[in-house]
Amino acid sequence: MDEVMNILLIRFAIIVAGIALLAVAVFSVAITLRRRGRLGRARGLVEPALRAWADRPAPGPGARRSGGRSELGRLAARGALHYLDHRTGPRRAGGDR
Repeated sequence: MDEVMNILLIRFAIIVAGIALLAVAVFSVAITLRRRGRLGRARGLVEPALRAWADRPAPGPGARRSGGRSELGRLAARGALHYLDHRTGPRRAGGDR
């Protein structure tokens, strides 16, 4: 039983470390794009894909469910779109902020 718990703990640690690395990578890409003045262009390229993903229909009753992961992803996409919609207002004189 102790070995199983150790394996589960290691698996959890690897998953958390992967998510943390992904978050750091996304943050560094966003900062780099912002400093080079290309964040608006990247936002324009990503927004249609996010809209298509958020607006796709829910799986039918006979489809295999993945434990609510697709609903969570759709909720995250809608949250990102809400953020993008409110960020596209008037820009400040300092650039893309």
